[in-house]
Amino acid sequence: MYQSFIGLEIHIQLATQTKIFCGCKAAFGDEPNSNICPVCMGYPGVLPVLNQEAMRMAYVVARTLNCTLSPRSVFERKNYFYPDLPKNYQISQYEHPLGRDGFVDIEFHKKKRRVRIHEVHLEEDAGKMIHAGDMSLLDYNRAGTPLLEIVTEPDLEVGEEAEVLLQQFRRMVRYLGVCDGNMEEGSMRCDANVSVNLSGAGLGNKVEIKNLNSSRFVRKALNFEISRQKDILERGGTVVQETRLWNENRDVSEAMRTKESAHDYRYFPEPDLPPFITDEAFLLEVEKGLVELPAARRTRFIEEYGLSELQAEFLIDERSTAEFFEQTIALGADPQSAASWLASDVKKLLNRRDESIDSSVLNPERFAELLRLLDEGRIHGKIAKQVLEEVFASDASPAAIIKAKGWEQITDPAELSDYISTVLEAHPNAVEQVRAGDAKPVGFLVGQVMKATSGRAEPQLLQELISSRLAVKVIHVLSFGGAISGVRREDGLIGPGELFDLRTEFAGDTGLPAELRLEEIQLGAFLSEEIAPADWAVLVSEIARRIEDSEAAGIVVAHGTDTLSYTASLLYWFFGKARIPIILTASSVPNDSKRGSAKPRSEAVANISAAVKRAASGAPGVGVVYGAQEFAPLNLKFERVEEGADRAGVFRTWNEAVVPAGAGPMSTGPASTGAPVSVDLSHLPNPIYPAAGVDPTDRKAVQAALEEAMSRCFIVKAFPGMRGDHLITLMKNGVRYFVLELYDTGTASVRETPYSLRAALQYGAANGVSFFCTSQQEAMVDFADYVTSHELWREGAIPMGRLTTESAFTRLIVAQLGSEDELEVQRIMEDQ
Repeated sequence: MYQSFIGLEIHIQLATQTKIFCGCKAAFGDEPNSNICPVCMGYPGVLPVLNQEAMRMAYVVARTLNCTLSPRSVFERKNYFYPDLPKNYQISQYEHPLGRDGFVDIEFHKKKRRVRIHEVHLEEDAGKMIHAGDMSLLDYNRAGTPLLEIVTEPDLEVGEEAEVLLQQFRRMVRYLGVCDGNMEEGSMRCDANVSVNLSGAGLGNKVEIKNLNSSRFVRKALNFEISRQKDILERGGTVVQETRLWNENRDVSEAMRTKESAHDYRYFPEPDLPPFITDEAFLLEVEKGLVELPAARRTRFIEEYGLSELQAEFLIDERSTAEFFEQTIALGADPQSAASWLASDVKKLLNRRDESIDSSVLNPERFAELLRLLDEGRIHGKIAKQVLEEVFASDASPAAIIKAKGWEQITDPAELSDYISTVLEAHPNAVEQVRAGDAKPVGFLVGQVMKATSGRAEPQLLQELISSRLAVKVIHVLSFGGAISGVRREDGLIGPGELFDLRTEFAGDTGLPAELRLEEIQLGAFLSEEIAPADWAVLVSEIARRIEDSEAAGIVVAHGTDTLSYTASLLYWFFGKARIPIILTASSVPNDSKRGSAKPRSEAVANISAAVKRAASGAPGVGVVYGAQEFAPLNLKFERVEEGADRAGVFRTWNEAVVPAGAGPMSTGPASTGAPVSVDLSHLPNPIYPAAGVDPTDRKAVQAALEEAMSRCFIVKAFPGMRGDHLITLMKNGVRYFVLELYDTGTASVRETPYSLRAALQYGAANGVSFFCTSQQEAMVDFADYVTSHELWREGAIPMGRLTTESAFTRLIVAQLGSEDELEVQRIMEDQ
């Protein structure tokens, strides 16, 4: 076994108006060599003058990194010759840096790590060389820009940790206002030092990697270099201490020069600059520059506003977004609503217009007003989206827009009553159908009133008023294949079919409320093992449309048993916060009861009856009813029992700690009694549907998105003798995400043989492929107990905690629908 050691040298251009030792403007993008003078060009006889603001910013960063601040810091000359260094030396710090012995805490794959800061020192930046064919062009505008260097101890192990640390530093300097953190423009740069040695043998020979201008390249370069050094050691060779360049086109590191030692630079004190001595006034200014950092703000947002980790992570990513959010809350907006709109529709519009939140026409006052209008019911969700777009387009307030457009929602029951009466009088046949037990015309009547009001009627209120006028409660039963709607063929085999006639089967059922009306919708005639992305797209879009248009008081999904755990979790990730009940049920055998006979009800009829009663109770959210018991929608496992038992199959909840205590089954009583048996879902992981992604009512868009997402995913179960190269073949054919079922709490073979996961994990890490790990047993995957667990974690495996494979897989599918990149997918997967 080998151990890797990684340390970073992070260079930050301080955002001062002028350079560190002269009055030249410090700016990116100006005409080449337009911001230079005799001082920054190193002319004879000139004297440097220290920029006090640069020192203040530097000490603020050192203080933020928990460093011991030096009361006396000294500048020294670092002597080397290179065309981009006009003086042939660089004014830097060596013996007496401004800060030492700090630390910063990071978290990667649920594991926290403290990274020690060796030192923080200030220096001047060099110029910029631009290679053009057989020429090299020099731009000295950057020469003399204040450059802060942060040197960490070799406390990191994998490239992904370095990427997390670098992203955390970028956030930090942006929050502090000392740097814009733009790696593409060079205002934040990174060199990485890495060594590999046998476990327990300490540091090996160090290799420095340069030319890293993005956090992604840092990750890729380090993982490549770790692999390269391991290969050398395994062949009995010796790693040369050297400096290497990262070739982003070939994804390899290339030798640049033998690594210098400190004595090669012939450091000596800068004779033209006195030591910098801190005093009480200066340190007070440093303290004033400290701010609440992103990590602390994330924790506060979760605790104070009840946000999920994912919501908080999005809001704190930019200081301007976090402050906009809090200013909106201070104006009375609901935190959950504000966070949801900012992460979805607002983000989408800002991206479309290539604007930031603080430069757009949307201010906290207008945003709070929009949310207030929505909360008061003066507009509904569809109109609110249109109003938001108009705010951006016309630079007007939401109230002014809805007044000018005539978009204010009708929420007065008395005003709606006249419209309802007119529609009911105009459609007597539909009214009679509803009163006779057919729920289908209710949606038609709602649509007619919406048409008469030009879409201004509040949909939920309208549904309630019409249902009340007709004394009905509408439950939509969506038939989604499986044995519950299947038929038993003459040869005894079960095949697909259509759902039985509910009104006939439930006639005389005293347990059902008299006002209940059922509408059956056939979505597919197939067995549940035949489900494809197109089928899920139909189901998702039909549910989304009914929620948005307020067509039903509740929804029941009749499903097969074999894949119910997948569909239930998928619907939870999409609709876990729905304002109506969405209840799934199933049967392991078709409805074999004879209509009109005295024979006891079949399992299919009994389960749908229980699900309908649960949906009629009104308790919102996604749940599963089976065998007179209710289950949470996550971590379901279907287990067959011996023939002759009470039921042909039962469900059980794995890892009950992921759901409320007592989960699976979680009913307070048999569903067949008619008593509501709702499950408390408050402790489940948050639903993750990204509203900024695909419109869930658009079936074609959902299907395309699901097909694309599922084409990038694969479920793999670890087994003895498993070959890692088989997974590499899948990666070469487009798989970007694996749900990997490991043993127990997260173990598998990572030995240096073809029959282990090591090669696949290393190939995946080098190519941006993620492995999300679940357990083959009922266990918490945390990589905490075994050497093999830690090795898996080091090679990039991501623990899914208590989520089962089915729940993790569907979370992965939905996570991709609105994510901008693979890192965002990882963040969503880890936000549990």
